[in-house]
Amino acid sequence: MAFDGAEQAAIIELMHGKYSQLLAIETEWGIRLHEGDWRPRIEHFHDAVRALTSGSADMYAKNSRLSVENLAYDLGQLRAIQEKPIGLINRATEKSAGTAVVKQSEAGASPPRMPPQAVRGQLIGLYRDYMVFFAALFAQVADLNYQSRSDANEYAANDLELIENVIKKLIAGKMTTAQALQEMMHVERDDLRERLQNLLARKTLTAKDKQEVLALIGQIERGLDEEKKRIDSAHLHYATGQLAIYEDSKETIKRLGQQGLNLAGKFVEQTLGGIGKGAGQGRGV
Repeated sequence: MAFDGAEQAAIIELMHGKYSQLLAIETEWGIRLHEGDWRPRIEHFHDAVRALTSGSADMYAKNSRLSVENLAYDLGQLRAIQEKPIGLINRATEKSAGTAVVKQSEAGASPPRMPPQAVRGQLIGLYRDYMVFFAALFAQVADLNYQSRSDANEYAANDLELIENVIKKLIAGKMTTAQALQEMMHVERDDLRERLQNLLARKTLTAKDKQEVLALIGQIERGLDEEKKRIDSAHLHYATGQLAIYEDSKETIKRLGQQGLNLAGKFVEQTLGGIGKGAGQGRGV
């Protein structure tokens, strides 16, 4: 999906400005997100901005840089920076959704020094604004990824229910193979439909074959249940993160208005303000 919209463009421009300031500070002090990525920490979060504006990531896909899981993780880390502006995340929960991971030898990074309090305060302020912009910009993206994948899971579950009913009727002798093949034409998932059509096209379909199909269905169903729980949890975390950020956004919106950046302020206010009032998440991207 190509990036579009004057209000979003205004937010992106502001994020690029904050990115440049944070990049300079974090490069100087060797601040990074975790041990697996030797780039300045802001690069990880700005990967999402680059993926959105370039159109290089499929915002509807499971493993996309713009998946709801990755965006929820990003928002959680941005919030954590307000409390620990120079801290690294725990190794046990280490995760990177970024793409170009840079080795220490390539980046020439030296061990991090402890920046003075003034620099810590500057990091908190810059990241607070970046966090507000991030939450507003990616609200609709997170929703789209969540909804698309939830719909796909629902369609797959419907396919599995159809297949299970057909196989059970075959086992019970209540349906012929020809009738089963006809029913399989209604299965939307190509890999499942083709696999079962090939199986049913055999001259002899044994009881073992039928039981193996039922076992496969059960395995796929468990996978769908696990993914549903994962994306539901990520979507909830993103939404609750937005609610927590809503109060911080008011100061940012006021400052944007004072600086004559009303277009960007309007987008943030309408996006996060709608969340705060329970009007739903995000708006069109």
